[in-house]
Amino acid sequence: MKNYKINIPIAVLLVLLFIAYKNKKQDKQPIEVQQVVSVVDSVSVGEIVYENDTLSLSIIDSIDFFKAKALSKVPSEQDTIPYISDFSIAKEMLKGEVTFGGWNDSFKVDSNIVGESIAFIRFNNGDTINPNYLKYTWDAGFVRYYPSERILLMEGGHTSDFSIDLEKRLADVELVGNPAYIIASPSGQYRLNGWFPGQECSEYFIQKKESKGYGLLARLPLSIADYGFDLCTLIDVFWKTDKELYFRNHFFGDVEDERMHFFKVLIK
Repeated sequence: MKNYKINIPIAVLLVLLFIAYKNKKQDKQPIEVQQVVSVVDSVSVGEIVYENDTLSLSIIDSIDFFKAKALSKVPSEQDTIPYISDFSIAKEMLKGEVTFGGWNDSFKVDSNIVGESIAFIRFNNGDTINPNYLKYTWDAGFVRYYPSERILLMEGGHTSDFSIDLEKRLADVELVGNPAYIIASPSGQYRLNGWFPGQECSEYFIQKKESKGYGLLARLPLSIADYGFDLCTLIDVFWKTDKELYFRNHFFGDVEDERMHFFKVLIK
């Protein structure tokens, strides 16, 4: 009987130790899973090659690039902004606002001559622009009209882009861009835009959503001399989050180039 009384507390102690060990093991499991997920989702900052108050631009390796791509929504054809490329349809839609014409012998765009150049603009608020009386005439012809953006895209010499935001009354491609370049972030808060200046490489900038349309947030640097690279044509562009943009740098002619890196942009 004495041995039986002594063994009772030992058995109880063993049961309590087993329960405590089991609970401790269960408590650790969520932490271990969370750590694994965070490692998978994380992408290296890489080597920062440009930074200002608005954004940072980094070179990253291909592994981090494709890891981010797998976790993102890659742009599809459905993301393309609708446009009108038929001049006759666009002309009718813009009637009363944009007057088109052809060049006369005095090197002026004449609305009495059939043509696809702009002779006159009357914005919705009554403001007007007559390109014939500007310091530099708009030697550009119609390409597309984007009704949802209210952007008229034209083409100048050397196939350079020229665009007008009819809603904001802006005739400046460096601020309006070419809608064909636009790739929006997941929520639409930001978007990449760009345009072709007529030389080999394009120029790019990031816009932020405003009460009416989008406004300039920051420009991507064309070149960073200290790092020996230039941005030329951005390909494989996608947003991982609203503030993480990824792309590859590409050069005309598919030539091998040391500057063809993988890049990551972080908006601050």
